[in-house]
Amino acid sequence: WLDESIIQDITPKLLGAWPNTYTYTKALSEYLIQQEKGNLNIAIIRPSIVGASWHEPFPGWIDTFNGTSGILIAAGKGILRTVIANNEAVADVIPVDVAINLTLAAGWYTAVHRPKTMLVFNCTTGGINPFFWGEMEQYVMSTFKRNPLEQAFRTPNTHLTSSYLINQYWVTVSHKAPAIL
Repeated sequence: WLDESIIQDITPKLLGAWPNTYTYTKALSEYLIQQEKGNLNIAIIRPSIVGASWHEPFPGWIDTFNGTSGILIAAGKGILRTVIANNEAVADVIPVDVAINLTLAAGWYTAVHRPKTMLVFNCTTGGINPFFWGEMEQYVMSTFKRNPLEQAFRTPNTHLTSSYLINQYWVTVSHKAPAIL
């Protein structure tokens, strides 16, 4: 209901030290839970990027093509040819079954031990086993070349770049031009 210019003016002031509205609203939610929990025993699970399963119900299981899984499938089908990303940034993808198992364990622990303070569990791998987006690009492309997906549009050949201009060039050459043709 606010005018767009007002939103643009107040957003930086609201965010303060938070890098974006996503992390800011997550922090607000956790603060609200902390303030309003009363006598409830609470545990918060903070998974990083949730991806395909590791073991359960079987390796590679997904139930949606949203997020990282959708991007990987689009790359494997040859539809997505360029992505703007930092190759040196950690691709902190956590398998969905690991995140769910932590949620179940945290629920059990919180119910049995009834901690006085709110528990917060960070479910990530980047700190102990970093995997970088540049490595992800190489691994995913080599996997799809060895094991191509059915009904691929083109041969998988996705490249990550941190350059906006290079990305725009490849969007034009590899996405827009073929779409027009």
